[in-house]
Amino acid sequence: MINVSIVGSNKKVREELKSAFFFYMKKLIPRIRNIEVEIELIRNLADKEGLYGDCSWNDNNHRPRDFTIRIDSSLDLENIHDTLAHEMIHVKQYVKNELVDLVRTPTSCKWMGEIIDWTKLEDKEPWEIETYERSHKLYEEWKSHK
Repeated sequence: MINVSIVGSNKKVREELKSAFFFYMKKLIPRIRNIEVEIELIRNLADKEGLYGDCSWNDNNHRPRDFTIRIDSSLDLENIHDTLAHEMIHVKQYVKNELVDLVRTPTSCKWMGEIIDWTKLEDKEPWEIETYERSHKLYEEWKSHK
């Protein structure tokens, strides 16, 4: 069963994000049947923590199925949507085991089977490159679909 709960902001934003969430799920991981995602819309997240959004797994670092996505609700609606698309790509990366956080080595992860110490990267992390390349296009697809 695919479950999503969205807290924060207002009803209109929550309904739009729910629609976008199911669209992204169908596009990114169409065969998944069991996943829990809580989307938290947090006012001024960028001011408080220096980020527009993030995604974390709550159950298991290998092929997790329970996630929390946090998004700065003080962003304009287009950027909230773009951030959701970005974070949903991370959900896909975790679900498909493309990205695995290595719990015993907190500064390392496994990306596409290769162990990477992200503190030693000179450029953007490869998992972020994918999200930046795809998120806006994904959002635009949802917009033209709705």
